[in-house]
Amino acid sequence: MSKNCFQRQFLKASGSFFVGASIAIGTICPIVLNSSRVLADYTESGIPADAANELANLNQQGITPTTIAFAPNGGWVIIYNGYGYYSGNNFPPDALTELAILNQQKSTINTIAFAPNGGWVIVYNGYGYYSGNNFPPDALTELKNLNKSGVTILNIAFTPTGEWAITYNENTRNYTPTSSNFPQAVTNEINQIYSKDLPIDSIAFTPEGEWIIIYNLGKNTFSSQNFPNNAYNTIATEFKAGKTLINIAFTPSNGWVLLDTTGLYTNLENIEIEQSAFNGAGLLLGI
Repeated sequence: MSKNCFQRQFLKASGSFFVGASIAIGTICPIVLNSSRVLADYTESGIPADAANELANLNQQGITPTTIAFAPNGGWVIIYNGYGYYSGNNFPPDALTELAILNQQKSTINTIAFAPNGGWVIVYNGYGYYSGNNFPPDALTELKNLNKSGVTILNIAFTPTGEWAITYNENTRNYTPTSSNFPQAVTNEINQIYSKDLPIDSIAFTPEGEWIIIYNLGKNTFSSQNFPNNAYNTIATEFKAGKTLINIAFTPSNGWVLLDTTGLYTNLENIEIEQSAFNGAGLLLGI
C-alpha cells in the first residue's frame, strides 16, 4: 500500500528574481535571473548541523537550493544557482575536485547520487557526468547510453541494497523495464503514473528501504506505507500551502531534507491524501 499526495489545478504567476552568493571554496557566483518568482524554502529533520546551517544561510538570502545529496559516510553537498555549492568535511575529495571544475566552467549540475558502497556520480549540463571509481558499472553503462542519446538526466536513486533508478527527459514516456530485484511496489506505481502521461521528477529511498516518487512537476507524490510520517506530514502541509517539491534526500541515519518552492498560485484545490496505487514516466531501472 502506498501514500498518495495531490496538489491540483493552479496557475503560477509570472515575475522574476535574482540571487548571488559565494560557494564553500570561496568562488563568487554570478547573479542568476529566473523566469518565475520563487522564494527559497526547505524543511529538514535530523540532518547534520553544518548542512542545516548552510540551508538556513541560503534561505535567508532567498536562494533556492536545487539538489542536496548525502554520502554513506555522512558527507553532504548542497547545489544552488546551477553550479554553486556548499559541502561538508566528509564529502569525497575527488567529487569535490570535479565540482570545483564544473563551477569554474559554469556548468549546470543536474543531480548528484551516491551508491551504498560510496561510489558517486555528478550529472551536469543535461547528460554529461563524472563518476568515482566505485560507482556501479551497470548504472554507469546506462549513463553512457543516455549520454549518447542526449537526454536530460533528472535524478538517480539507489535502494539500500544497491538497485538503482534513473529518471530522465521530463514530459516524455521513456521507460526501461527493471530486473526483479528492484522493488516491485515502486515499479507498479511508476507504471500507473506512466499510464497517465505524468512526468516523474525524482525517486528517493530511505536507509530502511521505504520510498517516495515525486512527479507531475513537483505537484504530486506517492510513497510507501511506512514512509517516515514526519516527512509525509510535512509534504502534505507544503502542498496545502501552495508549494511544489524540488527534491528530497535522506541521510544514512534516516534524517531528511525536503526542498520546495513557494510560488504565487490561484485556484488551489484542497490537497487529497489517501492510500492508493497509481504512478510514473521517463526512467531507467536496474540492479
